[in-house]
Amino acid sequence: MYKLLCCSFLLVLMAGTNSFSQEFEIGPMFNLEHTSFNIPDDSFIVIGGPGTGGNGSRTTGFENNFGGGIYGSYFFSEQLALSAELFYTKTSSTEFGDKSFSSINLIPYLSYKFFEEVPLFLNLGGGIAYMLKTPDFGDAYSIEENEIKKIDIPLKFSVSYNVKDFFLIDLGIHSSVTRVVEDKILRTAYFLGVKVPLNKLLN
Repeated sequence: MYKLLCCSFLLVLMAGTNSFSQEFEIGPMFNLEHTSFNIPDDSFIVIGGPGTGGNGSRTTGFENNFGGGIYGSYFFSEQLALSAELFYTKTSSTEFGDKSFSSINLIPYLSYKFFEEVPLFLNLGGGIAYMLKTPDFGDAYSIEENEIKKIDIPLKFSVSYNVKDFFLIDLGIHSSVTRVVEDKILRTAYFLGVKVPLNKLLN
């Protein structure tokens, strides 16, 4: 994470030059994340009638973690932007104890401003996560080492508020659509984040 934050600092310093227009913003981002895992259980969810449906699932309890990295946004108009985040995060839960996943995540997403006079944006996208650290489950949960995946696909859904171009408050969820342990474990995180458009502040 130290190397990521150093790279982030160098990039945001470069972003302070006048070569960046006001249609583009880049800066550091920090998240407080409420993380957990979703695992199958013995329940059965009925969909459409008797005999149709699938197995249920449950979460393994939530723990607080921190994430950090950089983000960038290009505004096609005042209402529409293409954005991306590159950040480090850790996923853990109360039931799994010290067993956690640490990852680097790259998530592009679209931001849309619904109200002309209110700087409130809806953000939706998806990307890729590479696991920097995976746990050793041992004999717990009947998980073999070859079932643990190095890559999963997280989705992002959030609402953000721009506070007078000084910083953005971002509230939402990151939820994986692929399992980080084959057929068994999904990562999920609710987050409250802050983004600072450093190039705009330095210009």
